[in-house]
Amino acid sequence: MTDTLEQTPFATATTWKALGEGRYAGNIHPRWFQGRGSYGGLLGGVLLRSMMRELNEPARSPRSFTVHFCGPVSEADALITVRLERGGRQVSHLSARLEQDGKVACLATATFALPRDTSLVFTDARSPEAPPPGDIPSIPNEFLPAFGAHFDYRWFQGLPFSGSTESRMAGWIRPRQPEPIDAPLMVGLLDAFPSAAFARVDGFCNGATMDYTAHFYAPLPLVAAPDAFFLRTSHARHAADGYADDLAEVWDERGQLLAQLRQMAAIFPPSR
Repeated sequence: MTDTLEQTPFATATTWKALGEGRYAGNIHPRWFQGRGSYGGLLGGVLLRSMMRELNEPARSPRSFTVHFCGPVSEADALITVRLERGGRQVSHLSARLEQDGKVACLATATFALPRDTSLVFTDARSPEAPPPGDIPSIPNEFLPAFGAHFDYRWFQGLPFSGSTESRMAGWIRPRQPEPIDAPLMVGLLDAFPSAAFARVDGFCNGATMDYTAHFYAPLPLVAAPDAFFLRTSHARHAADGYADDLAEVWDERGQLLAQLRQMAAIFPPSR
């Protein structure tokens, strides 16, 4: 019989033990690492899932979610503390901090809100043109960081460290093991690619996410086929003083914009 870890790897890794009074304990397995610590999508996923569990109001969907990354998170035990900052009739604001070895590693805030009855409904978002995912080969695991083995990447624009004149990246992505695309996993998909600024770097270099903010535009979890792909696009528009911005979007196969993530990344000098 297939165990839960094999059925829902991301959900399992982001569901930590509830200790009561807003506290959740767990750790990150190296299979979810990027370099010497966890990749930011998983950290965001466990923080957001802990906030959702603490709020315990499924009708209040996460609308906005921000994480500040204060330091790398290793394999050691860690503690998340969630706090309800303010709850109203429509909107709830929560905060969370992840601590490891007595130090704060991540600080997060989130806004949860009920749907509002409004006649204002529109979208000017248009999905960019992209080849079908079936026409693009999957990237082998040996070319990916450790956490990348959990995802099926069909990359077609903007290779990192290629010295490109454009700072854009795009590719199709899906979990290798099908699981519900809820808000924490959507954060994982949004952060599963490097900043598009790395496409302009000529030669390998390291980097680190300083912070990111995600906005969710579709009801989650998604109603989608288990083998559905999602188009992930990004564009870095500014870099200076060792920092670069990045605006990423995730679209479904029908061209609907599902979520957006704006990131600030530190770019370290290229290795020579």
